[in-house]
Amino acid sequence: MVSKMTNKSEVEQLIKKIKEYRNDMVARNYPHQQISDIITKWENRNIKTISEESQEELEPITSPMSDE
Repeated sequence: MVSKMTNKSEVEQLIKKIKEYRNDMVARNYPHQQISDIITKWENRNIKTISEESQEELEPITSPMSDE
């Protein structure tokens, strides 16, 4: 599970490092399907930044002049 404190750039760096590792394994003719599956799983996650998480926790602002 990804912590709320994980920022998007850290996840992107992790994916980059794993891809480099996978590419090295492919060059050496090692099986790489499992590592490819991990990369795909993390690339397809909807990672939110801390500010995006905080924004969702805020209540909407309503104007006193509105009908709501």
